Amino acid sequence: MNDAFRCLCVAFLALPIAHGYGQVDTNDSSSNVLDNVTPTWQETIDNFQSMSVDSEFASLVEVGSSDVGRPIHAFVLSNRARDLKSLNDLRKLHIDRNADGAKACLLINNAIHPGEPCGVNASIAWAREMLNDGQGLRDLLTSMDVVIVPMYNVGGALNRNCCTRTNQEGPEEYGFRGNARNLDLNRDFIKMDSQNARSFVALFQAINPDVFIDTHTSNGADYTYAMTLITTQADKAGPVIGPYLREVMEPHIFESMEQRGETIVPYVNARNQTPESGIIGFLESPRYSTGYTTLFGTLGFTAEAHMLKPFPKRVAATLDLIQCIALFTAENAAEIIRLRAVEADRVKNACELPVHWALDATDSIMIPFKGYTARREVSQVTGDIRLAYDREQTWERQIPWFNRFLPDETGQLPEFYVVPQAWREVVDRCQWNGIEMTQLSADTIMELEVTYIRGFDARNAPYEGHHINRLDSLESRAERVRLFKGDWLVPTEQIGARYLIETLDPRGHDSFFTWNFFDSALQQKEYFSAYVFEETALEMLQSNAELRIRFDAEKASNPEIAGSSRAQLNWLHMNSANYEGTVNRYPVFQSITKRH
Repeated sequence: MNDAFRCLCVAFLALPIAHGYGQVDTNDSSSNVLDNVTPTWQETIDNFQSMSVDSEFASLVEVGSSDVGRPIHAFVLSNRARDLKSLNDLRKLHIDRNADGAKACLLINNAIHPGEPCGVNASIAWAREMLNDGQGLRDLLTSMDVVIVPMYNVGGALNRNCCTRTNQEGPEEYGFRGNARNLDLNRDFIKMDSQNARSFVALFQAINPDVFIDTHTSNGADYTYAMTLITTQADKAGPVIGPYLREVMEPHIFESMEQRGETIVPYVNARNQTPESGIIGFLESPRYSTGYTTLFGTLGFTAEAHMLKPFPKRVAATLDLIQCIALFTAENAAEIIRLRAVEADRVKNACELPVHWALDATDSIMIPFKGYTARREVSQVTGDIRLAYDREQTWERQIPWFNRFLPDETGQLPEFYVVPQAWREVVDRCQWNGIEMTQLSADTIMELEVTYIRGFDARNAPYEGHHINRLDSLESRAERVRLFKGDWLVPTEQIGARYLIETLDPRGHDSFFTWNFFDSALQQKEYFSAYVFEETALEMLQSNAELRIRFDAEKASNPEIAGSSRAQLNWLHMNSANYEGTVNRYPVFQSITKRH
């Protein structure tokens, strides 16, 4: 690769672009208003549009709509950029890239939370620097294509204000966290309630990126670093990609950032209230951007600039990180592509896959950390003890980093799932994610594995337009199931097998059961009138000695039933021919035969 690209400038660049963004007060040499300014949505699109007009290697493509009705764009750097006018063109570009065999794709997503706009500024600066370095760009584009989403949360970006990011150090104005439906889009990648998510998934499935960066700004503890990093959790990433992330790519990124003078650490998810006792790795389940991309074998990174550092410093650190990851991806494109192919083959042919992980609190490594001294003092507001950090006093020491997560639930993959057409919201989401599935051509009865939800807790408070179900226990058995013409057979021998098992197995962190897509299946519809059922119950007990023995045993062992006549009648009703029997029957079925 050409040294011109290898030695790209890492400084934050002033961007003299239209609509007032980047205008500098030349009469005041002590300040530059750009230092604390981020562009509006329209100014951002104008910036990328001007670059696409000026260069044969750049194109700005509308890839879908947002909940506010404005389009979501993708800015593409490619040696075939002039041919790219639509999402379908991007799909063809991916097909051609695969045919080349050694060309990677980097996807950068910005402003999923528009109050965290460091990536917007940094991406504009990085793209301009690349386009100004003609030979370096040509060298880069022989190894990879780059796709940048300028502003993903368009509705939130249009809702500008100065204050909702409480205590954040700039910029002067910024967008709002919620989108036009007040959804947090970084919780929406599985449930896909937003039009934004549908557009992102369409783009993601079209280009199949090898590496993904999502740019954010973090709050929480105070510390010395301007940038922290969430790497896709290596254990959850699996035995192919996980070791590469943990042992090769992540250490290289940390070292490269150090060489640029921007020391970074893992995301500070403090074990206790402050970092001294250690930090815990972030298990990004599929509701989050990098948790979603991991389902398809993409190597994901979340940039978390620190909100208490000045905005220009955060932008510069984000720019450095983009450059480091882009350079590594370009230089190691062939190996990354090879690993992803091995991972795709592993998933496609797996007999079983984990669906849930838990922290191993006994396993940690020591990492260097430089923090601010924390103190506890009496609050002048509440009179209680408050936490404060003294930025004049720092400490440096080794602290434990807990970043081992072990599978605590594993699912055996059936040869196929059956998703009845009645559950169209689930069918739609599978199809949007490129899942291969076929419809039954006629009504039929099939012997299938049927699962019953035996215990769960439904949270009362709404969360992102849903409520969360916490599974307690389940039971599975073989049954004959009536199916209808148009119901869906979903084979698991496909690249999307990991998406299928983590969404359709109710034990998954972000399964469709967890997100209450199947709540109506968990309700009883037919009941009994006690004064009439009394005679039926008596007849059942008199005519069935075995039932009488079971009934007496249940009363003896279960105080709730022994102390309630209604509960006793209900137990007998559930053991009668009148009981509907489908209560709590999970409406996604599995083939009896499993993959081997």
